[in-house]
Amino acid sequence: MKRYLLGFMLISIIISGCASKEVKSKKEVDIEKQSPVQETISVEEKGMEESESGLAQENEKETVTIEPPLPELIIATSVEEMIDLPVGRLTEDFTVEQETSMWVSKEVPSKIRPEFLEVMGRFLQNEKDPQVIHEVLITYLGSSQYGNLVEPLYTYSPTFKEPLLPEPYEVNDGGEKEVAPTNAIILLDASSSMLLPTDGRLKMDVAKSAVSSFAQTMGQKSDISLYAYGHKGTQDDRDKELSCTGIEEVYPLGEYKEDSFEKTLDKVLAKGWTPLAGAIAAARKDHEATKEDITLYIVSDGEETCGGDPVAEAKKFAEEHPDGKVNVIGFQVDNNAESQLKAVAKAGNGSYLGADTLEEMTGQMTKLWLPSDLDLVSLIYQKPIGWPHTMARDKVHKYHEKIKDAIRVEELRISGAVALLKKEELIDEQQQAELESLVDEKAKSYRRLIEEQANEKLDLVDSEVDRIVKKIDDYQERMNELKSKK
Repeated sequence: MKRYLLGFMLISIIISGCASKEVKSKKEVDIEKQSPVQETISVEEKGMEESESGLAQENEKETVTIEPPLPELIIATSVEEMIDLPVGRLTEDFTVEQETSMWVSKEVPSKIRPEFLEVMGRFLQNEKDPQVIHEVLITYLGSSQYGNLVEPLYTYSPTFKEPLLPEPYEVNDGGEKEVAPTNAIILLDASSSMLLPTDGRLKMDVAKSAVSSFAQTMGQKSDISLYAYGHKGTQDDRDKELSCTGIEEVYPLGEYKEDSFEKTLDKVLAKGWTPLAGAIAAARKDHEATKEDITLYIVSDGEETCGGDPVAEAKKFAEEHPDGKVNVIGFQVDNNAESQLKAVAKAGNGSYLGADTLEEMTGQMTKLWLPSDLDLVSLIYQKPIGWPHTMARDKVHKYHEKIKDAIRVEELRISGAVALLKKEELIDEQQQAELESLVDEKAKSYRRLIEEQANEKLDLVDSEVDRIVKKIDDYQERMNELKSKK
């Protein structure tokens, strides 16, 4: 009986397990039946997303834009704007020689032609306006050299030597006739403030003109040296140390040689800070072994900006060179700078002379030293007529011709591009005609701008020659009157 009972229990357990398995299998079947429905929904959603993405892509294809966008300045209306014109995106590597060559044909250069056609092919799918197409052509094929070629003409000013015309009986503050120093050291301020304009010229050009004439006159009796300070680095804080320590004796103390001195002076460019104290100290240390008398001539338009003490340095110089002086010419200085420069001159046993114009500067310099009668006679004939006048005008003409060449090369390249687009059937005949007219109009406009600028510079050359000639003629007449009264 017990055996039958155990057997019944065992059968019950087995049946129960089977029933459990059947229930589980039914749930799994139900889930499997649901899966195809969910998969169908996912496929439909994915299809909708792909469809929407396709529409978006099609919409994107409808409008083709230029990337990066066209620059704000495309066609210049003034010489200043020509300097600021961006270079062509496909011509930025073209050299001055390429952009002004006489041997250029009416075509898009072969090395940039494939990329040009690719860009224009996409752009012209939907753009038909000749004005817009013209702007795109300039953006990609415009000259790479307008800035480099136009700026020299725009900033040009003639640099004729300003004649020094000293009075025949000039005396110093003590009533004694000035004697030329054995050694004359010129310290020229080349800080960034000398880049400011004055009377249509840069202050630096005015200072150079005065220094050139002064050195020529002084060099007849004295050995000459030229120091430049502030000519290195920039006015930015990151360049302060370079600028404040970059003081150079660019023309070593010795016999004045006009050609060498002029080339050296011409290379000095105004750039950075004003290490006046450092310049005085450098001149003192470099020539501490010099036994003959030394006089410093400082030409500056501002006060110390490098933290030095120029008054103390001038005093040290005077102590080491009791026969020397520190003379200062302040050019268009403000009250603070003038106060400091006067203190420098006083500490150096010298004189301070203020000047606001080129004529005042050269006039003041004559008070520092008097030439002989022979010097006066030779200065009378230093008129910038003949060769100097011709060379100055020729320089303007050369600037002008180079720019005209660049305009011609750009015009041929863009005209060639228009012809190429027509050949490739990317534009029609009407568009071609309108584009050719726009190209021609722009080139003529640029030529007019440059011609007006060149004529303005030629007038400036002529007026400067006339001014100097008149100055010498008036001086000669006055000297003759003085001689006739003796």
